Amino acid sequence: MKVLQKLFLTVIIFSFGCKETIVEQVPKEFTNDLLHADLVGKVTQKASKAKVIISQVAPIDSVEINPSDGSFAFRDLRTGNYDVTIRADNYRIYQRANVMLTGGSIIYLGEVNLSTVPDLIEQHYPEDNSEIVYDWRYGRITISILFTHPMDRESVEKAFSTYPATEGIFYWGNYTQAPVNSFFADPFTDFDKSATITTFSKITSMTYHFAKKDSYTDTTYTVTIGTTAKDTSGNYLRFPLKFKFKTVQSYSTQNGIMTDPVHGDINVSPLNYNYSGITVTFPRRMDKTSVEMSTHISPQMNAIFLWPEENKLRIYTGGPFLSDTTITVTIDSTAKDKDGTKLGHIFTFSFQTAPLNIDNTYPANGQLFVSPTEPIYLTFSNYISLESAKKAFSISPSVGGTFSFGGYYPYEQLNQIKFTPTSSLKLNTKYTVTVSTKVKDMHGSNMKSEYSFSFVTRPN
Repeated sequence: MKVLQKLFLTVIIFSFGCKETIVEQVPKEFTNDLLHADLVGKVTQKASKAKVIISQVAPIDSVEINPSDGSFAFRDLRTGNYDVTIRADNYRIYQRANVMLTGGSIIYLGEVNLSTVPDLIEQHYPEDNSEIVYDWRYGRITISILFTHPMDRESVEKAFSTYPATEGIFYWGNYTQAPVNSFFADPFTDFDKSATITTFSKITSMTYHFAKKDSYTDTTYTVTIGTTAKDTSGNYLRFPLKFKFKTVQSYSTQNGIMTDPVHGDINVSPLNYNYSGITVTFPRRMDKTSVEMSTHISPQMNAIFLWPEENKLRIYTGGPFLSDTTITVTIDSTAKDKDGTKLGHIFTFSFQTAPLNIDNTYPANGQLFVSPTEPIYLTFSNYISLESAKKAFSISPSVGGTFSFGGYYPYEQLNQIKFTPTSSLKLNTKYTVTVSTKVKDMHGSNMKSEYSFSFVTRPN
């Protein structure tokens, strides 16, 4: 019989996401027959004083974990299915149903890691000890909780707190996993404002939006929901939910610096289209004085420094960029952030501006049915010297006219030349406009090649 028992003695391992463990040798005291088995395991939190309970409809036995290594064992259990429950103060109740014990075996539950999230809470955003990217100008920090059961809203809102203290508003029935970037109080566009508000007796999620005045970057927040929070059936949290997160204003790597224009760009419009100058975005809020003293531009320009945001530097170079020029910006390693930490390395980037050229014309090249009374417009890639444009402009058949900038005072378009004929153009006639290389931009750079275009006026 003993031989038969040894033949049937097996060790069965249950992984279930835990580290796999193999019992290579059965201790002498484990002397199960084919009608009995042993159940063993380990709790990671060995100092938790966790209690392990096994049940079959009703509890059968319980044992406290070994405080030295977190292990527990049930010996000589009759074969069958068992439910396992592990309870500990300030830890979520762990449950595993239908653990099968076969005769002559040792069933290993693995290492059980007890959760610090209370039983009524499924998950939360942000996660504990996480970092979230937060744009302080346009956003609000959000905290979301997903519950396992419908919750009593009043008790949850009263039990909810943050440190530093914040003011905000709760949105029930919503769960988000990012700060809200919105100018409006209610970012949920699908929320029916005309709907009748009910008791929300089946709602299991909520999102809390910080007031903008309490939303900060580079700040650690601690969130707590106390044990006075309960579900709609009257079940309270057994222990508080508590987690913390940090906000960071960073859109790239920890030491990454973004620029506009981007390093290595070519044919950059001297006007930079949106007139944004040179923009440098740091991953951290910077000490303005040290950055400005550490920043150098080549060719040398009369630069003006602006800070639209704490981590964003805008460099105004006195107007449009020089045409057909490589512009290099260098920031020394001595530049510091708000905490006094030095950049630690020299940061350099450069870009090449486009040469002076004509971007578009009116009439367009090849255009038909042009009104004989319309002015002719030339739009350049940079601000233009009006006097040089007069010398560079010719039209065939010849017609007299006056020159001015586009737009109107005080909103003149200094990169556009307007030629207004003194008399109407001939009907049904081809006209050719030529702009020679004599035309210059505001910095004195000439256009490199002649430009011409033709159009035809409308007939009678």
